[in-house]
Amino acid sequence: MARGDQAAPDGAADLAAGYRQCARITRDHGTTYYWGARMLRRRSRHHVYAVYTLARLADDIVDSAGPTPGPETAAELTAFEQKFWTALDAGTDPDPVMAAIVTSVREARIDPECFERFFGAMRMDLTVGTYETWADLLGYMEGSAAVIGEMMLPVLQPGPGARDAARSLGLAFQLTNFLRDVGEDLDRGRVYVPQEDLRRFGADPHAREVDDAWRALMAFEIERNRRLYREADEGIPLLGGAARRCVATARVLYARILELIEEADYDVFSDRLRVPTRDKALLAGRMLASPRPMTLVQRDRAATPPSTAAWNDAPVVLLTDDGESAGMAAKSAVHHDDTPLHLAFSCYVVDDDGRVLITTRAADKPSFPSVVTNSFCGHPLPGEPLVAAVRRRAETELGVRVERPRLVLPHFRYRATSSSGLVEHELCPVYAARAESTDLHLDPSEVSTGEWVPWAQFSADVLDGRREVSPWCAEQVAQLVTLGADPLSWPEASDADLPPAARSLTEVT
Repeated sequence: MARGDQAAPDGAADLAAGYRQCARITRDHGTTYYWGARMLRRRSRHHVYAVYTLARLADDIVDSAGPTPGPETAAELTAFEQKFWTALDAGTDPDPVMAAIVTSVREARIDPECFERFFGAMRMDLTVGTYETWADLLGYMEGSAAVIGEMMLPVLQPGPGARDAARSLGLAFQLTNFLRDVGEDLDRGRVYVPQEDLRRFGADPHAREVDDAWRALMAFEIERNRRLYREADEGIPLLGGAARRCVATARVLYARILELIEEADYDVFSDRLRVPTRDKALLAGRMLASPRPMTLVQRDRAATPPSTAAWNDAPVVLLTDDGESAGMAAKSAVHHDDTPLHLAFSCYVVDDDGRVLITTRAADKPSFPSVVTNSFCGHPLPGEPLVAAVRRRAETELGVRVERPRLVLPHFRYRATSSSGLVEHELCPVYAARAESTDLHLDPSEVSTGEWVPWAQFSADVLDGRREVSPWCAEQVAQLVTLGADPLSWPEASDADLPPAARSLTEVT
């Protein structure tokens, strides 16, 4: 019989008392969850309180140890976890709170594997104090936050397709906590802001000083947080009426903490910022009265993406990791701190003397502004052949007509992060093309300058570190020099070598 499937024995603990205590714990420590759950029917509300209480009790064990948890804390956490598993197998526990918790897990049919991930994350807090990258932090949050969203799915019973949104909401809630509680977490010996972000912005949380570097860092992290809320918003309409109001209430209340951080000039060291209880009660009342609770979500600041005015907002082709098409999305919507893999191209325009056109990107481009790079890059439109896209981009960006572009690096792929934290993540076949003329008519919104440089000089300067270029250009040059000294003689690759989504975007000339 599977873990958690046995029937509860006679003489079970006083569940009513256990659920009352879970409600008190939620009200005292997780008031946003408490007010959101008030929208639910009594049994579902109890399940929310029970899951929150389990997470709260485990978290308290870890947090009470301070900055240097010892073996006794690890032993206490292990004992608490074993108590949960034993109670889940038995269906009850002498402790009314634990009895309520496992009753909810069994009644709601929450997958026990979720709790394995959760306790694994709690154990990480005993030994890990910092996270190098956003991906590393997400690895921790997988078990401490995303999985909480998964636990709520069988309680709230949304329509199909809500899992990703539920996970995003769990991540969004926890990242909000991390940003608000930087000072408290420092006292516990932990920093839940990626170290790479701290270095990028030159910010030091240990200084507990709100300077320009700290403000820039927090503004970046808050926009990352709001993106997660927007991803979560896609799942709220999949919920039934009461569940929709519950999640919408918690979602809006939590996101308002980010506004409080901004209003405090990003000072998260002096006081713990809280949404007043009166405001929570008022929003709950409005959610109950509103026939369309999503309207209140959509009015929230986190629901509105940053201005897209700087983007030429044509759709881009999203890709799976093996290069298959995964749909389309607006360029502005997918270029952020965790940009998904998508299809692009790069081109090196060469004149008859073997000189390559090197450009400097416009200062107001949202992605890698003012960076020196190869002739141009771009994204094919959905259904547009790659060669046609290269020709189009050469004319519109540089005012240059090129002969048939030749595919030279069919497998090139890269991921790079700009100084602002924006990520480029592209499968980016590289082309070379001979220019019909060296006269340039640059689009100033895309390119600020262009110069023709002998390939031998340019490639040597890049490889020797004498010329700083874009991350993708640096990687490309290292591969292109292996093709020969004359760009006009680089061997042409076959379109059959392109990844699947790109192979379908070819043309016969």
